[in-house]
Amino acid sequence: MATPPSGSSNVLTPELTEQLDDLAIACRILEMEGHGSRTLGHLALRDPEGRGVWLKRSGLAFSEVFDHRDFVLVDFDGKQLAGDGKRHSEWPIHTEIMKRRDDINVTAHSHPFYGRVFSASTEPLRSVSQARAYFQRPPPRFEPTSELIRTKEVAAEMAEVLADNFAMFLRNHGVVFCGDTLERCTILGVRLEEACREQLAIGASGIAWSYPDDEEEATRARGMGGLRNVTDTFAFYRRRLAALEAQGHHAYPGRRIDAGL
Repeated sequence: MATPPSGSSNVLTPELTEQLDDLAIACRILEMEGHGSRTLGHLALRDPEGRGVWLKRSGLAFSEVFDHRDFVLVDFDGKQLAGDGKRHSEWPIHTEIMKRRDDINVTAHSHPFYGRVFSASTEPLRSVSQARAYFQRPPPRFEPTSELIRTKEVAAEMAEVLADNFAMFLRNHGVVFCGDTLERCTILGVRLEEACREQLAIGASGIAWSYPDDEEEATRARGMGGLRNVTDTFAFYRRRLAALEAQGHHAYPGRRIDAGL
């Protein structure tokens, strides 16, 4: 394990350990809901003591993240302060968002099939049904590059494009989403992928279709994003994941598999 930062309190308090264990469950829910892409993609939690972010360690699929041992502490300059394994090279995505958004405590970057296909589109994401209603406006699209976001400078540009939104597309690459809680971040990621799938499906059908205006979208988002709706929906996905793991599903083994990291 990397050496803890000098003068800090215990690296992992019982409360933080529990938060990271829950973050591991969120990783597996995202895998279950289409965000898995081999070992790509990562989820991060703001460190409660301001030391940086706890980032899913590199080399694991979302489905292979089981508890606090699968996260590393990275400071805002990218130095790994604690945790076994390696950090993801796109760590600046998380640190730059959190530096600019005091309201954000959990961030994610993934490559879900429909989200990454839609990231190539110049069309705004509209509401086919309730899935897009979790977002007050169409998520912005980061245009400058389709390459990996490995520097603080490019990530800072990305965070500026995100602005006060909770999701965005990275051109010809994937998606970024975030929230004040791990429950909200996770559900927004799930709904984003659903909304992309819906619009791609209705667009491919060739039939005429309509969508709510901006005022109606904003009103629906305020209702759909309520705390009770988010927590109840997260609890549903948590039960669904537990059922799959209890059945010994090949993609959701319900137990740690040594990845040699």
